[in-house]
Amino acid sequence: MAGERTLPTPYAKESDRQVQQEQALSLRVKARDAGRRFWVRIATSRPQPQLRSLLSLIAPITSALLIIGWEYASFPIAIVVHVALSASLIPALFAASFARMSARDRLRLRAVGFRSMNSYPGVERILNSLDERRIRERVRISCSILATVALASLWNLDAGETLSSLVLGVCIVLSVICALNTQQLEATIPMRSNSFPLLSLHAPTLHDSTLDRVLSDLLVAHLDPETASHWDIWIKSLVHDVRSDQTPDSAVEHLLQAIHLEHLGLLDDNGLLSETRRVFKVSAIDGLFSSTSKFNMITLRRLLAHTRAWQPGLFRLTDRLQDSVIRGDPSLTEAVWRLDLDLPPRCGQGQGNLFVMIHNHSGKNQAIEVNILAAEGEPEIQNLRVFAKASSQPKSPISVGEERGALTQSFGRLLSDSTVLWIGLAWPDSISGPHPVQVTLRDEEGETLESFVVTTILSSGVQAESMGHRMADAASEVRRIALALTD
Repeated sequence: MAGERTLPTPYAKESDRQVQQEQALSLRVKARDAGRRFWVRIATSRPQPQLRSLLSLIAPITSALLIIGWEYASFPIAIVVHVALSASLIPALFAASFARMSARDRLRLRAVGFRSMNSYPGVERILNSLDERRIRERVRISCSILATVALASLWNLDAGETLSSLVLGVCIVLSVICALNTQQLEATIPMRSNSFPLLSLHAPTLHDSTLDRVLSDLLVAHLDPETASHWDIWIKSLVHDVRSDQTPDSAVEHLLQAIHLEHLGLLDDNGLLSETRRVFKVSAIDGLFSSTSKFNMITLRRLLAHTRAWQPGLFRLTDRLQDSVIRGDPSLTEAVWRLDLDLPPRCGQGQGNLFVMIHNHSGKNQAIEVNILAAEGEPEIQNLRVFAKASSQPKSPISVGEERGALTQSFGRLLSDSTVLWIGLAWPDSISGPHPVQVTLRDEEGETLESFVVTTILSSGVQAESMGHRMADAASEVRRIALALTD
């Protein structure tokens, strides 16, 4: 009998205990996510947001009118306003609480094999931002309730002029705190999307300096942990659905390039379908145009729009590249080396993203050195040695009207053959004003091939290209694309 006994293996791949835990956690996620969708829908449906903003502004005014002794000021009106404000804040509080619980359970689910979603960067930031939101929701509803109780007590008790003035002053302070929190919290309500609920909460933290598959690598760097895990699973599932001359990664990169050209108006729907058929088999195309697929044409457009809002600098580089292809720019058709770079004109909070695109038309693969000199930066000098593969050089411009397929092929080949660097730049918070950044390209022998100087304006405040604004822009862009596609 002893020989037939087996010890439990809770960490084995096919452990019954593990399967049961995953199933239980998955059911809990569905239950809490249903609560999140319910309360978010109530909290965001008109006129709830407008009502919360309006009442939060009226509430301190009603208390101030009582303290100055205006003849038309009324305790019942002030109490009704504060009661209505407290009631209107309840859906937002429940939405924040369910969002935090749903996100925590979602990120505890296993993604692929033994890897948990916690292994993806950015998990702690998402949970901390939801924790902060929940705390601030509690603060504003607590302030509103306390102010309501204080007003009701003064109305029913003869507290005297001095005590009444003190209590009314406290009510004004509590109402102002509630109003300030409301103005900030109502700007964004997290986890409003049902397709990618955590996407608007994610900010890229760690990324590779070299982008091998430019659009794919950039897009994945801006995916939240849950969506990134689904993306990995989806890429692996495409192994048997791509053409024989393609891999899942190269096929998806080609598709993203076609979607980007469609966004620019250089491809129509038929052209996009033709480019999709070029790299995917019919079985995958059906899934790409199915509304039930996690990643289809609609969601890929949304994700690419989200990435474009986060990193407009790289897309400015790609736009200049396709424009050079169309015009037959000498820097692309004649020069041995082509260096292009993009740095935001303003860098808020002492941070900025520098994108460098290099094309090697020398006819041979070789190692190169990219030297980045940022005046007063941290660090001030960065030296990167990268491998630049040879790129096929176009010899003539390509007409948009007649050769859209050729344009897609030429653009995709040049983008794939390019060496793209994504470099984070930083300066001390105390520094402001215009600052130059020099990028120098050298060959294996150290000879200078190209050199450019760009200038950015540093500001200690929050600018349009700062992280907070880009996160808000990305979230609004995804919602705009989703509404447009729904219509």
